[in-house]
Amino acid sequence: MQRKLLFFVNPRAGHSEIRGSLMQVIQIFTAGGYEVTVHPTSAPRDLTRQIAERAAGYDLVVCTGGDGTLNEAVSGLMQLPPEKRPPLGYIPGGTVNDVAKTLGLSLDPILAAQDIVTGRKFPIDIGAFGKDRWFVYVAAFGLFTGVSYQTPQEDKQVLGRLAYFLHGVKALGEVKPIHARVEFENQALELDVLDGLVCSTTSVGGVLALDSLGISLNDGQSELLLVRDIKNLIDFNNVSTALLKSDFRENENIVSKKVRRVHFTFDTPVDWSLDGEYGGTVTDVEIVNHQRAVNIIVPR
Repeated sequence: MQRKLLFFVNPRAGHSEIRGSLMQVIQIFTAGGYEVTVHPTSAPRDLTRQIAERAAGYDLVVCTGGDGTLNEAVSGLMQLPPEKRPPLGYIPGGTVNDVAKTLGLSLDPILAAQDIVTGRKFPIDIGAFGKDRWFVYVAAFGLFTGVSYQTPQEDKQVLGRLAYFLHGVKALGEVKPIHARVEFENQALELDVLDGLVCSTTSVGGVLALDSLGISLNDGQSELLLVRDIKNLIDFNNVSTALLKSDFRENENIVSKKVRRVHFTFDTPVDWSLDGEYGGTVTDVEIVNHQRAVNIIVPR
């Protein structure tokens, strides 16, 4: 009996090469013993709804697109009971692809499809943002997070980390610090924050490097990173360098902690991004790590 594969395609993803390889990808899945059903995503949250309604009847779900597409897929799976969640294959097709880089997934759609057929299940932690939102690798607010996603990709490629610094300097004069109370692991901090994030990958926005933090995708812990208010360009340069080089030692402007659960309270509404997409505006939110909640297919 053939196994059943539900394949979601996002034709609008950033630099996706899937359009020219779609038939070959489907042939790879078919040759791997799957009966393939293809569903183009048509609108925001369509993928989440379709997976929540249909995925339990399939042996494997595959999606292609950027980090936002992956977020929608996982958000759908998290609406199912754990025993009903099929494994997830992911063909990266976005601009940033933070998760793919951390997992070692191929950015070539043909190779990625082959790896899905021959790969292995790898359980990953999923973050809950409040009561009804989910994220795969980062929930964030503030200056550096916005800069990392808003800096044009071509500038990153040509200028490297200098592009990040230049766009950050431009934004620095426009951003006001955010007063926050942050509670975690029987601790509490009250501080003015320029940037905050809860993450589980070694790269954020294709720029921020977090390699030195010993981040694991399935240890039940997320990395809490807070950047205190910065008063001048010297401090900004020091913090930028620390974030880019993943060296937070002896930097009094950066708070770094491992957390399973963290609660944020703000004086005024704050915009958040979840996996690089708009995640809502809140004054109070709890973030919880759900350990090994989704199986994603990775290369053997």
